[in-house]
Amino acid sequence: MLTLHAFRRSALAVFACLVLAGLAGGPDARAQADNAFGPSIGSTIPDSPVRLADGSPTELRALAGENGLVVYFNRSLSWCPVCIAQTIEINAARDQFAERGFTVAVLTYDSPETLAQAAQRHALELALVSDEGSAVINAFGVADPVYADPDHRAHGVPYPVAFVISPEGEVLARFLHAQGLGEERGYAVRVSVDDVLAGLDAL
Repeated sequence: MLTLHAFRRSALAVFACLVLAGLAGGPDARAQADNAFGPSIGSTIPDSPVRLADGSPTELRALAGENGLVVYFNRSLSWCPVCIAQTIEINAARDQFAERGFTVAVLTYDSPETLAQAAQRHALELALVSDEGSAVINAFGVADPVYADPDHRAHGVPYPVAFVISPEGEVLARFLHAQGLGEERGYAVRVSVDDVLAGLDAL
């Protein structure tokens, strides 16, 4: 079974990679790229028709709890061990998100069938969201630039990022490892669940 040690962590992921409303970016190119990555804080998310693991159609904002939705854009629950390990961690903390009034979900470019298999294999009970074809990933502007080659297996995957979205669809916060954006293995460092929960408490 995969453990949380399957993916690297970095103390840098706490502040340098945590983007909340009111936090200004630095002057360097990395910070500027981070500030431009995905919908900005305070903006409304684009239309986001997706399917759940059972194949049923929905919209991201329809998944929101009383206070909103935390959606993790992840690569694949089929072939990405880092993503599977992180999703297992998120699943274990789903009650902590619920206590704060938030639904938590993981979105990938996998098909609903692939997500259903992952849910069964790893006993996942959180919402698994299929963006097969990467329409929502592209609409959010979070496709990983490393995989621009359309023939690459990972073409269309997002760079790992989590958004906190209000029930009305407003982006309240964004979490990512900004230093890894554009790097070959930048995806391997993830912001921890504890950091995201702390961010929710700070909203």
